[in-house]
Amino acid sequence: MLTQHPHTSGEVGTFYNRHTDVYDAALGGNIHVGYWADEADDSTMRVATDRLTDLVAERVAPAEGQHLIDVGCGHGSTAARIVEDHAVRITGVSVSDYQVELANSRLQSPDQPGRATFRLADAMELPFPDESFDGAYAIESLMHMKDKEAALGHIARVLRPGGRLVIAEHHLDGELDLPDVARMADAYAFFKFSLTDDLYRRLLREAGLKVVDHTDITENVRRSYDSMTRAWRDAASREADSEAAREWETAADLGEWFFGAVPQLRYGLLTAVRP
Repeated sequence: MLTQHPHTSGEVGTFYNRHTDVYDAALGGNIHVGYWADEADDSTMRVATDRLTDLVAERVAPAEGQHLIDVGCGHGSTAARIVEDHAVRITGVSVSDYQVELANSRLQSPDQPGRATFRLADAMELPFPDESFDGAYAIESLMHMKDKEAALGHIARVLRPGGRLVIAEHHLDGELDLPDVARMADAYAFFKFSLTDDLYRRLLREAGLKVVDHTDITENVRRSYDSMTRAWRDAASREADSEAAREWETAADLGEWFFGAVPQLRYGLLTAVRP
């Protein structure tokens, strides 16, 4: 069952206009979680978050000359890394005008094999013709979309036959305990997201996409969470006693609970193909 929320795309964009810099500081210049091979892996946050990007790119399997869409592109770090290694074009979309501005301001070397461009657009109403892209990926973005069915329908529509969609995201495995339901509603309201209980498998099937792989990497990404909580606490301390400080403290309190006290929380990589 999906838990819906009332947040508009504009509200999600405003949230990320405000929070992008804090995520960037917490996550080593990226704004998604990192991947560590095991407990002995002492990689830095930047190396770990780049590794998550690489895992997504491997699953998209881009070939030279292809055109990919980055659904919820953040400030462009993911696309920038992919085009450094692959001779592809990437179009990134975000509902945050601040993120799009940051992404388009990134310097791209003329010697790198690929190119990336970014635009303000809503994944629930993608402004591209049918079969425009050879592949797609969405990293921690679909959870912010009110109408997930519409978003996945549009992604399926703009993919060419044989194109892959890779999703990297949190989901819930099992029902929440009753005391946690209200707290999760608070987290949904503050962070402007909602989670599925099946990492979109049903909606992907309904959109005409075939799921070909799901890999649970929850234990590999956990180290990201403490860094995120610390970044919110640090932001609060810099703002002193103010409304902004209270906002960051709320983020830290909810994040600490969400990441540390919800055993049903999982993180997965899911790959689907348009037949």
